[in-house]
Amino acid sequence: MSCDHRGEAGRLSRLLESEGLGKLRVESYGSYHIVVVELCEDFYLFVSISCSNGDYLYEFALGDENFVFGLNEVECLDRAVATVKKVATWTVPR
Repeated sequence: MSCDHRGEAGRLSRLLESEGLGKLRVESYGSYHIVVVELCEDFYLFVSISCSNGDYLYEFALGDENFVFGLNEVECLDRAVATVKKVATWTVPR
């Protein structure tokens, strides 16, 4: 089975947009794509999508552009966890 991380990033970003979760963008880095969702001001969920042995590999990061956040963003964590759980249900191996 081959995988198309670019196509999967597009599919995932469309699903996230349909949920009205915030501003989205997709960044391409050659061997992987990152879907970036701004959940709160200067607080992002980063979903990295790559391929490994023909399967999609999803990895997550939270915070600002340096992957950190402060006490002012703690209230955004519940929203981030809920979003990661949604992504997990959408990415069950097909």
